[in-house]
Amino acid sequence: MTTTYREQFSKADKAKEYDAEQYGPTSFSRLLWGIEQTQLACVVENMRKTHDSIEYLDFAAGTGRVISFMEDKVDTATGIEISQAMVDRAQEKLNSGTMICKDITLPDAEIEGSYDLITTFRFVLNAEPNLRQAGITALAKRLKDENSLLVFNNHSNFYSHKLILWPIHKLRAMGKGYQTEGNYMTNKQAHQVADEAGLVIIRTIGSGFLGGTIAKLLPFKMASSLEMSLSKIKLLRPFCVNQLYIAKRK
Repeated sequence: MTTTYREQFSKADKAKEYDAEQYGPTSFSRLLWGIEQTQLACVVENMRKTHDSIEYLDFAAGTGRVISFMEDKVDTATGIEISQAMVDRAQEKLNSGTMICKDITLPDAEIEGSYDLITTFRFVLNAEPNLRQAGITALAKRLKDENSLLVFNNHSNFYSHKLILWPIHKLRAMGKGYQTEGNYMTNKQAHQVADEAGLVIIRTIGSGFLGGTIAKLLPFKMASSLEMSLSKIKLLRPFCVNQLYIAKRK
């Protein structure tokens, strides 16, 4: 039976497993997260030039990885997550940030606030297409003004080293409907999602050019340093597995 995105981490053991496995100390996801932290810190630093205060929201906050990093860099931090198990785990990591358990993609969902900066990581690729669009559209409505930013990522860029495995994933998925794993997305598709939500992507930053298989052959610190260096080369960014998009209202 296929598990929907909404159901994927509804239980406490799944939330704990996600922390331990997906972002283990030497995992490739942890390596990419180190680069994303630098990228996010730069976004906030640039916003500080035009904003005296930054009200921040992290959507599909999961176990609090992103909001716990961001909370001391902004003025207020709110996390929204549909899974109560995830919310409980995330709240334990926070000092000043607040977690809310709700589904903002429902047609009658109340808009709880407006924000200068919104992030959502690992949601756009994993969520079913209709849910993906509903989520980004709901977030667009929560941007405070034309200077507010939405930052989201695609952690399986089609035009990256993962292209080699695309035929295998395609065959495995045949007849199974939409899957929450083994998916791919192009930059064009990401732009389409943003466009339908009334947004325009103003910058794209890539990371993860070599990929997890090669990275595992190297000491973690060496692989991390190498990937960080490669992520700064503009010509390589479109071919990195992780694409970070910075969007604003049209």
